[in-house]
Amino acid sequence: MIEIRHEKLNIEKPYRCIVVSDIHSHLDRFKQLLKEARYTTQDYLIIDGDFVEKGTQAIETVHYLQYLQQKSQRVYVLLGNCEYALDALINDDDLCQEMLHYLRKIGKSGMIDQIVSRKHLDLKKEKPQILQKIVRESLQEELNYIASLPTSIETDDFLCIHAGIENKNDWQNAPLSSFIEKRDFQKIGHCLKKYVIVGHLPTSNFYQSQIKNDVLMDFDKKIISIDGGTGVKFISQLNALIIENDGKNLTFKNHFVQPLPIYRIKQDKFVENKENHKVSWPNFEIEILEKREEFSFCKVIHTNQMLWIKNEFIYLKNKHFYCLDDYIDHFITVHENEDVKVIGLYGKFAYIIKNKEIGWIESGYLEKI
Repeated sequence: MIEIRHEKLNIEKPYRCIVVSDIHSHLDRFKQLLKEARYTTQDYLIIDGDFVEKGTQAIETVHYLQYLQQKSQRVYVLLGNCEYALDALINDDDLCQEMLHYLRKIGKSGMIDQIVSRKHLDLKKEKPQILQKIVRESLQEELNYIASLPTSIETDDFLCIHAGIENKNDWQNAPLSSFIEKRDFQKIGHCLKKYVIVGHLPTSNFYQSQIKNDVLMDFDKKIISIDGGTGVKFISQLNALIIENDGKNLTFKNHFVQPLPIYRIKQDKFVENKENHKVSWPNFEIEILEKREEFSFCKVIHTNQMLWIKNEFIYLKNKHFYCLDDYIDHFITVHENEDVKVIGLYGKFAYIIKNKEIGWIESGYLEKI
């Protein structure tokens, strides 16, 4: 059974601590991040929840975290809402039908799907109760590990918790949902004198006119949000918040991995600067006002914002049109021999990242390196 458990950690200075959240079963990306951040067993490493689901390496990620903890007593793994939900779906007999719905909804990702695939289970033939029992027995070790995880880790300099805390002195006196599912923490804030480090909500959600997945540091509110959207956002990255205290100064740095193909610009292309428009969570419903070959002129229903959306990013569900994910209508000026990351090629246009600037160019300006 999962219970609330807050732990305090005494770290002697100087120290180096790496905090990562929302790995979401992307183990290869996580390993690359640790390598690039030059992680060693002398560092403290904190995983701030949501290391499972939304990816294809869920079981492997759990085992790797266990391996890291066996190698070093300075590795701490915290509970997130995905771990809690996974545990409930598998262990609560009343949720056997919901587990089946969940499997059909998410497709080929997550820990339960891995067991279904390994044991060649047929979702159409197996009874939900039997299916849940097989999964439970197959994942008993992993579920026991999840149930053992603390809710938070607190040091003299910072508190790590998955989603946030209540804005009150006795913040520990709150339901578990407040710690792992809180959505208004960035707005409401807290009353601690130390930094609170959270994941849960991708940082791109907090930007009105740009897609940006970097660690978001609000030094006034003493809130640091580190979820780069891995496994959730179409455009994402996995962030590492690197905390260093040399005994006098406390510093924060951001390192990230974003595995995308690199292309080179063949010739200059100048685009006149215009106001950017962004479609962002949770306001994805749109109305198509004018459809053209490559882009459609649309209105975002809940904000009345007008913008051109690439047709491949528009889909129909229950007679309503939606934008696929966070989207920006920005067009980018590029120069010959510049290298850019390519998110995707769509018809005559490419969605690219140039020095963290995200937007569109005509695909004819690109050549693969």
